[in-house]
Order: sequence, then structure tokens, then C-alpha cells
Amino acid sequence: MKANHPTSDRNDIRGTLGALMFIGVGAIAWWSMLGVGSASAVIFPHVVILLMTGFSALLVVRNLLGHAASEARAPRGSVPRRLGLLAGMFVAALAMPHIGFVTSALGAYLIIMAVAMYERWTPLRLAVYPLSGLAVVLLFYYLFDIVFKVPLPAGSLFG
Repeated sequence: MKANHPTSDRNDIRGTLGALMFIGVGAIAWWSMLGVGSASAVIFPHVVILLMTGFSALLVVRNLLGHAASEARAPRGSVPRRLGLLAGMFVAALAMPHIGFVTSALGAYLIIMAVAMYERWTPLRLAVYPLSGLAVVLLFYYLFDIVFKVPLPAGSLFG
């Protein structure tokens, strides 16, 4: 059923163009990795490139087949919240060499969660959100440091 406004024509032009852009970025990134001699050094970037271009290609195909959702207008956001999110990420990036990956990522998660939360804080959210953030940060630490052997900052204050 079509609505009576021009954005309901089931075309996601911006999404298709964005996906095509990411496919192009993926191709350039893949090409730039051709000169890397170590096979183990390119495994992680190749996986990321393949996932990014693969999902982008799926989005283009979905949109070309006419299964795209209509482009809805995004709700207006709060400029102070957006600035707070940027500040939280920036502070975490600056602190990472000094306090390490895990501490910095947990701090960034807590700051971003507090700034971005629109709903009312319930006791369940107060318990689950920090615990899920801890689980995600530790999972990323395990993946990058243990599985992919990507050296993560330990922090100069602790080492």
C-alpha cells in the first residue's frame, strides 16, 4: 500500500549510491593490499573488505530488485548529544596509548551509552548495558589480540 508522499516509491537511491561507493572503496583497499608481502598481515583487512563489499553488493541487488524500503526521514537529533558522542570517542582515542585498549574502550562505551541514551534508565538497563559493553570490549580484545594477533595498546600507565 502506497502512502501519499513522494518518498514511498520503494527506491533507495541514497542507499544504492552509498553501497556502490563502499564497493569502490573496497576495490581500492584490496588493490592497495596487493603489495603486502606477509600473508598473515592481510587476512584481517581482506575479511573486512570482503564483508563490506559483499553486504554492499547485496544491498544494491536488493534495491535493484525493488525490495528497498522507502526512504524515511531521520528524526532530528540533538547537537549537544552528537558533540558529546564525538568528544567521548576523541577522548578515548587520546587516552588509549596511556590507559590501554580495554580501559579506554570501556570508558568510551560508558560515555557514549550515557550520552546517547534517550530512554529512561531502568534497573534492568543499568545492569545489562554495562555488562554487555564489557562483554563486547573483551570479545574485541580477544579477537584482535589473540586471534588476529593485532597488537593493542597496553597503556603506558600500566606497563
